[in-house]
Amino acid sequence: MPDKIIAIYDADLTIAGELSYAIGKLTGTRNCALCDISHGLNPIGKGRWRSYRKLHPAINWLHRNDISDQMRDALPCSLPCVVLQCDSGTLIELMNSADLASCDGDLTTFDQRLKAVLSEHQISIDGALAS
Repeated sequence: MPDKIIAIYDADLTIAGELSYAIGKLTGTRNCALCDISHGLNPIGKGRWRSYRKLHPAINWLHRNDISDQMRDALPCSLPCVVLQCDSGTLIELMNSADLASCDGDLTTFDQRLKAVLSEHQISIDGALAS
């Protein structure tokens, strides 16, 4: 299995999960900094983020109910986060919830910070991933 960059939301991809998150977001009881970056209040995602996904298919965008219990237990940080899943299965933290929150919902800031972290690990977001 090749290395993968995985962005994991602190939200479930189900109708009930989406409704619960939206209500919680509007009432101030729920927050997911990764959701703010990619979707804001748009259920299909911000237009810029949809374009970004096409430009960077190496990033897998998953909801917490998309990952196995085993993966959740192995996460090096809490959700939301961005991790590198090595071909050995090891998960390496790239961006934690505080890093994502510091992007203030801005995709450009997210992209710059992710690329900086990937550069430190000598990983390319645009081409083949290097371990």
